[in-house]
Amino acid sequence: MNAGLTPSERLVNELSTNSFMRLWTHPNPVGKGGKELCDCLVVCGPHIIIISVKEIEFRDTGDTVGWDRWQKAAIDKSVQQIWGAERWLRVADRVVRSDGREVLLAPKSDRRFHRITVSLGGRGNVPLKWGDLGHGFVHLLDEFSLKATFSELTTITDFIRYLSATEHIFDRGAKPIFVGSGAEDLLALYVKNGEDFGLFDPDTGEPALALIQEGIWEALIKDPDYLTRNKDLKSSYAWDRLIEHFAEDLLTDGMFDMFRKEVTQNELALVAMAMQPRNHRANLADAFLEFLHPTTSHVAARVVVADNHAAFVFTAGDSADREHRARELMLRCLIVRSRCKSVRTVIGIATDRPQAGKRGHSSDIVYLHMPEWDPVEATKIDQIQAELGYFKNTRWPA
Repeated sequence: MNAGLTPSERLVNELSTNSFMRLWTHPNPVGKGGKELCDCLVVCGPHIIIISVKEIEFRDTGDTVGWDRWQKAAIDKSVQQIWGAERWLRVADRVVRSDGREVLLAPKSDRRFHRITVSLGGRGNVPLKWGDLGHGFVHLLDEFSLKATFSELTTITDFIRYLSATEHIFDRGAKPIFVGSGAEDLLALYVKNGEDFGLFDPDTGEPALALIQEGIWEALIKDPDYLTRNKDLKSSYAWDRLIEHFAEDLLTDGMFDMFRKEVTQNELALVAMAMQPRNHRANLADAFLEFLHPTTSHVAARVVVADNHAAFVFTAGDSADREHRARELMLRCLIVRSRCKSVRTVIGIATDRPQAGKRGHSSDIVYLHMPEWDPVEATKIDQIQAELGYFKNTRWPA
């Protein structure tokens, strides 16, 4: 998968894979005329992140000539590649990975583009320009902010929300001035203060002149509250492993085939799972693991309302009767959509309960997306629920 990548491109690919998981990370995809589209492309649902990597060693000429030369080679060329890739992606229906597999893109009207240039080699000696550089906002990461950004924003939703929040504060007129600092220090303000970064007057909402000092990020990652938060989120990575489990089946043609001519419902279920931010993944992982614990074997199902107007249904059943288990799972998802008015998407996961001495297991996954609810359908489902009694011993969210 990493064949043909430069060391800097390989680093970005590895960081992206760790954050967004390999199913949605595509190094060196192919664009128009069989040429390389960009260095790394992340596609998850409607979100498309275009990443261009340039590693140019800065040569100090003692004046601004060295700065200009580095910026043209490390930033300007990278930005041009991003805009060229975006133009092509806006009209394409699919993109071909470097290994030949196709990745289908969301409907054109739904696509949300995010642009990142990874410009390495300046090592803090060159003023960095970023923002709206003529054809949309471009985020710039350097040696100091690259790992910080990908280590903190470890889900596609957390990453997208940060990018969007950064773009929004510039649109609102905030003019942060970096004093020996970089994007990692701006990230620290976001982690501490939320989407306004603490850069706006709380009473008037007007942007305040902000001097962003060096060292804010370094202070944050040593803060006891920050360390405690990260410790509390450790369980959330069980959710990542569950997605990887299903993705492994997908990539090996086990459960379903993502790369057919149409998007499968199961692929959409994985996207919905991946769209959950880190804090919600912790709740989902804890609920799923608790549901499978032997002490809760009397609980027939568990329902968790999560982020992005989504809910998850966990149930268990023997692999010997997967057809019955799958039908029950779909019914449970319909009932959840009926009962939880804020929910638009329901993902159901059914599996075997762990048993001593039992070998092998199977999993089923259901994706149900219903933006609008039909009261007539609700009545029908209530009747089915009453007849089958499926919802005895179901643990609902508080």
